[in-house]
Amino acid sequence: MIKTSLILAVLIFLFVTFYYRFDYASGIFVGCGWGCSNLYLLANLITQATNPGGVDRKRVVLLVLVKFPLLYLSGYILLKLKYFPVTSLLAGFTIIFAVILLKALGLLIIPENQKKDKKLHAFLNKPEVREDLKSESGNISSPGKIEF
Repeated sequence: MIKTSLILAVLIFLFVTFYYRFDYASGIFVGCGWGCSNLYLLANLITQATNPGGVDRKRVVLLVLVKFPLLYLSGYILLKLKYFPVTSLLAGFTIIFAVILLKALGLLIIPENQKKDKKLHAFLNKPEVREDLKSESGNISSPGKIEF
């Protein structure tokens, strides 16, 4: 999700730079980077703090020290600089939520069993698999013939 969000932010950056203003486009990109960093650090913090194999306290403390003071201080500085419009920072920050929503909707629209069927179909259409299946079809005692 983070990689998809950053790719989308680059595309939006290029589009907005060309059709609107550079500072607004930069704000969208920086806001998306800040949101992706926030999600990455939060996910790692939760994973490390709830590790059933044992908590690595040094890593948890490091993540807490990076996430809360440094990340939020950088967000405060971004707002105080007033170079980036606040709306552009907020627009960039919401890109990751839009990607999460669209990926969840994609899972609702394309159920998991259809994905597995496509994978099975692609596997069965490989030439080496087709040859193996054709050679095995001669060993079947039923009168029907297997066609692919």
